[in-house]
Amino acid sequence: MGFKRNGKGRCGMNLKEQTYVCVLAECGNITKAADRLYISQPALSIYINNLEKSLGTKLFERAGKRFVLTPAGELYVEKARKMLELKKEFDEAMAEIRDNKRGKIRVGVQLRRETWLLPPVLFKFASEYPGIEVVIREGNMWEISQMLERYELDLVLMNSASVRKDMEYQVLFEEELLIAVPQIHPLNEKAVYVEGSRYRNLDLNWLEGENLILQNPNQSIRADVDAALKDAGVHPGKIQVIRNIETAIQMTAEGLGISFNRESYAGNMKYRKKVNYYTMGESPRKTAFVAGYRQGMFVPEYMQRFIELISEQGKEYIFS
Repeated sequence: MGFKRNGKGRCGMNLKEQTYVCVLAECGNITKAADRLYISQPALSIYINNLEKSLGTKLFERAGKRFVLTPAGELYVEKARKMLELKKEFDEAMAEIRDNKRGKIRVGVQLRRETWLLPPVLFKFASEYPGIEVVIREGNMWEISQMLERYELDLVLMNSASVRKDMEYQVLFEEELLIAVPQIHPLNEKAVYVEGSRYRNLDLNWLEGENLILQNPNQSIRADVDAALKDAGVHPGKIQVIRNIETAIQMTAEGLGISFNRESYAGNMKYRKKVNYYTMGESPRKTAFVAGYRQGMFVPEYMQRFIELISEQGKEYIFS
């Protein structure tokens, strides 16, 4: 068994040997078999003779013009027919994959993102590509990056700052990094309106000496916050570390300190007490959220559509 290239430049299983023997067994006559196979009678006869020599046994007894299967021939045809049926299934499955009717996408995503981002996307995608399976793997940024590296994922949804050099990516949307301030706090008076912005602006320098509630150093939002504070030359007061961003925001709502949030996260957090969100400084911090995959990986049509749907959902959610 091998592979042959068809007229469209695609490779398919080549079971010529099995096909020739099975057709001859069905016809019982080499002339009829040659006609059905669109080859000459001498060519088919030579092919069968050479095959029998290579196997070291006869597949057919010649009774006049009739070809009758030997015990070895019966065994061969039994197995060959199963192989031909598998080939048929293989060809049909390959056609479905080529036509984007069948496939699988393994997607890695952070827990915080998936709750608002994926359900609408999965619904729309299933209606467009019902034969494509989407497998969701959850984890933090490091975990899903490692799964991609081990070929356990096809696609990771991540912040652009976490993209490695051996990855390619497509930008899905951009979002603001926001300052969260208790509703009753002197800093609210320092915020200024910015024309065309959904948020008022709070200069980071006003955070000098303020108590902050931040995430762990290995979390992407913490890296973004640290970079912003460093660029502004801000030295905060006490820093309390809380891994869960929503808990940090709720602590801010209770007046326990200043925290930070991503724009997309903010719209998905519900708490009986509210916080005020502000952009930071003259140059607001924007983060690109991307779909990353291994460098040089072929992106099927259905995967590209999945990426587009995520982008559409993200933009709609943030800016609605």
